[in-house]
Amino acid sequence: MFGKKFVMATAALAAAGIAGTSHAASVLASGDTVDGWKITFPVGIALVSDGPGVTLEKFAAFDSSEGLDITFTQVSATAAPVVTIADESITNVSGSSFGGFQFLLANTLPGNAAPASFSGSAFNDDTAPFASQSDSSDDITLTDGTLANTDTAKFGFGAGAGTLSIDANPASSGLFKVFDFKEIPVTAVPIPAAAWTGLSGLIGLGLISGAKRLRRRVA
Repeated sequence: MFGKKFVMATAALAAAGIAGTSHAASVLASGDTVDGWKITFPVGIALVSDGPGVTLEKFAAFDSSEGLDITFTQVSATAAPVVTIADESITNVSGSSFGGFQFLLANTLPGNAAPASFSGSAFNDDTAPFASQSDSSDDITLTDGTLANTDTAKFGFGAGAGTLSIDANPASSGLFKVFDFKEIPVTAVPIPAAAWTGLSGLIGLGLISGAKRLRRRVA
């Protein structure tokens, strides 16, 4: 399904993350739990846990414009309140140029708490080669630039480079939260956040319905 170049790029990015870290860190496998959150992600993404809390270095290789999705599932009532992407490296191996990027949040299963949301701009607005950034609680869009095929963009590296921060707002009781963080290359017109959020909401309703059916069977 994924090309050899795509998989190799992802592995190289993960290795670069370990090499660039000055203290203890660990490469995550999809499904690992960090500070109360189970984190799942597809081939194409490498995550390095570099605490305290849920502090992640993210490395991604895109072989298309479909985007890559990370799911955070709350598994503890004392889950970390903030998810921080300390830095990010993006490699384009799609065969064509990208004109921007979107970071999108969807509260797939809101749980008994306020929705997860972005807290401010990403990486102190320093997201070269993209010169412009627009921010909302569920959509950060980078535009006015080009990431050519085989090129890599690096955000958040170096002193004062900033982070991308998510207020996870975990539930302290009752139904726990599931939210998705997706990054999508922009090749034409950025998609409205509401469009993807609506789809994830339908998935969340399916999760709730499935849980109710399971409880009836158990009863």
